[in-house]
Amino acid sequence: MKIFKAKDSRYESREGYLLGILAEVALQQEVSSIGFFRPSIPPQGKLRNHYHEGLIEFMIFADDSQIKIGEEIHKISPGDIVLLYPGEPHEILAGSGGTSALVIKLPNNPKDIKFL
Repeated sequence: MKIFKAKDSRYESREGYLLGILAEVALQQEVSSIGFFRPSIPPQGKLRNHYHEGLIEFMIFADDSQIKIGEEIHKISPGDIVLLYPGEPHEILAGSGGTSALVIKLPNNPKDIKFL
């Protein structure tokens, strides 16, 4: 697991704009497909505890929320990126305003989910 905080991004000056660099991740396997998902969790709701056996998951959060990884709870801010490796149990906990995230799965395998 790795959390990339949006507030810690470094910026490079480019021709006419600034480029914020949030994360650069080297993949350790070839990927034949990518899945893009957008879970929307209602206020005080959660995406219950689960893990994936064979995929890497990136979550880019749009709202303040919390994510429980194993037994640790991490505060997440808008723009933060959470990187999860196969076998890491995780649960998303929404606050009073609910939460949503862009979830990217490499490779895409909708059947690779094991609830705890």
